[in-house]
Amino acid sequence: MMTMTDEQLSLNEGYITTGIDRFMRLLFDRKKMELSEASKELNIPQDTVEYWSYVLENQGFVKISYTLTAVYLEWLGS
Repeated sequence: MMTMTDEQLSLNEGYITTGIDRFMRLLFDRKKMELSEASKELNIPQDTVEYWSYVLENQGFVKISYTLTAVYLEWLGS
């Protein structure tokens, strides 16, 4: 399993970033947020953010929690 330190996650100006990079940065900064909030803030469809969340959860970076009204994402930073 791939691991990532806080240092490796720091993004510098001048580097090309993708949507998932921006998503990871947002979760890293906020630590926990609603999936719908991340989708709105990044201006990326909710189903795309949900797919990325599943991928990141399988790699140990994110925990997905479900409630009756929302889906929450928590940065684990494995």
